Amino acid sequence: LAPVLPQQQQLALRTFQRGFFASKWMKRLGHLLESRRRPPVPEIPKVEVFEPNPEIRPVKPILGSKRTGVLAYKIGCMSLWDEWGEKHMVTVCQLDRLHVVQVKTLQRHGYEALQLGLGYRSVHRQTRTQIGNYMKAGVGPKHHLSEFRVSSDCLLPVGHQITVRHFVPGQWVFVSGWSKAKGYQGPMKRWGFSGGTSDFLGGKKVHRSHGSMGQKGPGRVWKGKKAAGHMGPDPRCMNAKVFRIESARNLIFLKGPLPGYKGHVVKIHDARGKTSLKNKHIRLPHPTFSPVEGVEYPVTIQMQPQEPDPFLYPEQPLYQKGE
Repeated sequence: LAPVLPQQQQLALRTFQRGFFASKWMKRLGHLLESRRRPPVPEIPKVEVFEPNPEIRPVKPILGSKRTGVLAYKIGCMSLWDEWGEKHMVTVCQLDRLHVVQVKTLQRHGYEALQLGLGYRSVHRQTRTQIGNYMKAGVGPKHHLSEFRVSSDCLLPVGHQITVRHFVPGQWVFVSGWSKAKGYQGPMKRWGFSGGTSDFLGGKKVHRSHGSMGQKGPGRVWKGKKAAGHMGPDPRCMNAKVFRIESARNLIFLKGPLPGYKGHVVKIHDARGKTSLKNKHIRLPHPTFSPVEGVEYPVTIQMQPQEPDPFLYPEQPLYQKGE
């Protein structure tokens, strides 16, 4: 049994119980040191000069040329404005220390692909095989690895770092990732069902139900029927447009939302299918960005604004009654 304390000792313990802050002085000190805890705002240069890599030479794309995709961390969403003053909702992704770890060739592996590594993960959490691959490539231990199928003219050397200059602002890309976990959801949220009728029209407790589950004849529910159940994380893919790139921090700004939480990994490819026809007027760098010696490249590049003014609405005459 716990000892019973005298009433005076109980009052003393209640008076001097330590809260979240030890005292008001610690709280004030925390407010004063708040600016030091956050990293300072980086200074982004306007231009930069690169040293060309002799192992990478620009090639002219042919029919069937396929560039590699990239891995990126989803940082979050924000709003940006173009030259017209039109607001665009964008998702920020970062290509953090993205290197080529392995090259899969047709002679040795039977297919052509590039294995890319993203981010950083402690060497103590890597296998011996992975550590050996990192040592051969001359890169640090990676957080996420993935392969991208490429054509023979778009192979890259081992250890090469891929930056956001791999993409051109204004081009369409294909983004794939995993959606957020939503838990157990009903058919309206999960599948977009319209639901039942209201009380006014005679519906009783069927406002968000799925309705009929099948036919009377078979007497069963067919496999794959859309109904309530567990929602997410599910694989999702979508098209997006590159609004801006910033090479100093390897940030790429994509228009619209992307699947996944902040910090999740997404894959970004060149546009596929009929969406790739929208990139015909853009000269994409093959196999990747290859700088020219002595040329100054702008760090931040934004897509060209549309030619007509989006706010120049056509004048519609207003007629009075009887005219």
